[in-house]
Amino acid sequence: MLLILVDGKKNVEELTRLAAGMGESAQLLEQLEADGFIEALSGGAGARPTGGQAVVAGTDLSKLKSLAARLLLEQLGPLADELSLKIEATRDLSQFVEAMKRAYTVVRDVKGQAAADRFGAEVEAQLPKA
Repeated sequence: MLLILVDGKKNVEELTRLAAGMGESAQLLEQLEADGFIEALSGGAGARPTGGQAVVAGTDLSKLKSLAARLLLEQLGPLADELSLKIEATRDLSQFVEAMKRAYTVVRDVKGQAAADRFGAEVEAQLPKA
């Protein structure tokens, strides 16, 4: 949820204040930056989402999870069950990305690099453009 507040205009103090109810907002911002989801702007202007990984307001993570689970089933058949459950259980984008990394690896190991690349590209195509 904190990622949605990042717009490139608010500085860290403002984001921290807005996200106070989410827990350790300063640590959450640091984690988003460490994971490559946001980057600090020079001049102290604020933070902005980085390309490709950003999720903007209105993005429906449940649609991404359903798509990924369906594509896994198409690629792996019954072998996809456990991975699909892990993807469906994710609660935020960072958990989803971690589950997708694992799924990509399994598709690559079972079906080959080309199939894994197609799988990743189909899900990535549904991510909003930053």
